[in-house]
Amino acid sequence: MELSQVRYFVALCRTLNFTRAATQCNVTQPAFTRAIQKLEAELGGALLFRERNLTQLTELGRSVRPHLETMLDAADAAHSLAAARNTRTPASLKIGLGPGIGAASVAAAVREVADALPGATIHFEESGPAALIEAMLTDMLDCALLPEFCDLPERLNRWPLYTDRAVAVLPPEHDFVKQNAVTARDLLDQTILTGEYCGGFSVRLAAATGYSLRLQRCNGPASQMLDLVATGLGIALLSDRLRVAAPLTTRPFHDPELPRKILLTAVAGRPLNPAAASFVKLCRAQKFV
Repeated sequence: MELSQVRYFVALCRTLNFTRAATQCNVTQPAFTRAIQKLEAELGGALLFRERNLTQLTELGRSVRPHLETMLDAADAAHSLAAARNTRTPASLKIGLGPGIGAASVAAAVREVADALPGATIHFEESGPAALIEAMLTDMLDCALLPEFCDLPERLNRWPLYTDRAVAVLPPEHDFVKQNAVTARDLLDQTILTGEYCGGFSVRLAAATGYSLRLQRCNGPASQMLDLVATGLGIALLSDRLRVAAPLTTRPFHDPELPRKILLTAVAGRPLNPAAASFVKLCRAQKFV
């Protein structure tokens, strides 16, 4: 399988038109068609079919598409990193982290950029969606991780990264430590710490259940919220992607679950510096679960 074949197939998936896809790939249509046919032969079946004037993906085409897109993103990321390493321009990577979103899920991509570009400056900015969006639009941030449900302007590209869920973060010796999971009913007589940067799970829980919850407002980053939980002030509902250190412990939160899709966002049409471009491509190529 050649990378050019993968690139042609991905372009065809996006356009569903052989002529437009061949033009985008800067290749003649006969050569483009032969490459697709060769890829189909290697994968053991048709990837597309034509129905009147429409081109559609077959079941095989739909199943292999995400894997081939991941392969292409990984190749592009490697190319960007190699190109960036050959430049003499100081590298920087400025990433925004939305409410309750930690850096752990993108740490592997950040490390690859740092390994390939020694001396690169890595900067994280934790804030609310509106502030991070404004920072991207004014070129103060390269990209940001934001929850899907925030109001994103059309100027932003967005790529799904992963789905996180709420966990109950508990102080030492709390009764819930003995349970396998925590439910909404369990929280009726509990103080729940909440704030602008904790991810909004408790607010969504109150809206979903109609329960009158005992919420204690605590503004500040998630790290400060964890300090308050450790003192016994209350418990917190935070992302299962955040790292919680002993002596605190976590329990899965069910009934209801509170899934939240996290997106990687960047300004559409704006060229990124080599470090940021590589980071975006690495994130898109990484298989988040």
